[in-house]
Amino acid sequence: MKLFKIFLLIVSITSAISALGAIYKYKDESGKWIFSDKKPSNTIETEELHFKTSKKEITQLTVYTEKEHAKIVLKVKNPFYAPVEVEIQSSIFKASPHKLIVPAATTLTLYESDTEIPKYRYRSVLGSPNAKEDRYRYQTPVVSYKDHRITQSFNGNFSHTRRPNKYAVDIAMPVGTYIGASRAGTVIAVKDDYPMAGTTQYFLDKANYVSVLHEDGTYAIYAHILLGSSMVKPGDTVKAGDKLARSGSSGFSTGPHLHFVIRKNEGFRTRSVRFVFADKKGGSYTPKRGMRLDGVHDTRRK
Repeated sequence: MKLFKIFLLIVSITSAISALGAIYKYKDESGKWIFSDKKPSNTIETEELHFKTSKKEITQLTVYTEKEHAKIVLKVKNPFYAPVEVEIQSSIFKASPHKLIVPAATTLTLYESDTEIPKYRYRSVLGSPNAKEDRYRYQTPVVSYKDHRITQSFNGNFSHTRRPNKYAVDIAMPVGTYIGASRAGTVIAVKDDYPMAGTTQYFLDKANYVSVLHEDGTYAIYAHILLGSSMVKPGDTVKAGDKLARSGSSGFSTGPHLHFVIRKNEGFRTRSVRFVFADKKGGSYTPKRGMRLDGVHDTRRK
């Protein structure tokens, strides 16, 4: 049976296999540098860049059929450590499309039949649409004895103009700075397999990151982390201040920094959520471009 899949958001959970990657660097007709994993024509002078990486096997939510006790069963499998909203269109359901929320790390049986199940299609988005963000004061997501400058904040005109990143902050910091959890939660996904950065379209889906689900149903993305630096894995429970990874400049990036954003599912739409950081006096403040943030000290350090 041919499956028609529509994914609004895919978060990768992967197993690693050692591999060698290659990127081709060349100039276009206007003299602009282009990076691509596809080799251009032989008439273009090209520099081939090799790097050691990991081949990733993508794991994603799936709706599928299988035989079970002489029946044909339609199932949905959510491998993520967060709920996923799913919508399935098929003639087998009285009310179509059929909508449901699949709990974290769960497989559900949707339908049983004695005959072949008709064609269906589905879409999914990470998170529960019932999530209601609370008034949490987030801890600075940097474990450091230094302060760090916010280079882009809410509604930043460089890359914070669309709904998923509208209320994000970019914090400049040296490569290798420890990134700490801003809030307690469960690690949903980790990607730390990519070594390079750039500002062309090619790099838009290449950023390394850690994502963490919070008690209120929102989740944080800590993006552009350094290749191979993750200190957590999917399913881990973290406390505020726990080290997650080290800072880098992977994916769509102009230099070493942390891209930090809180997101939620708003009925098959992923949107960013306004937030505040906690200050040292027990108050809070809205992050703004040009501010300098104090890093959180690692109290376990001897």
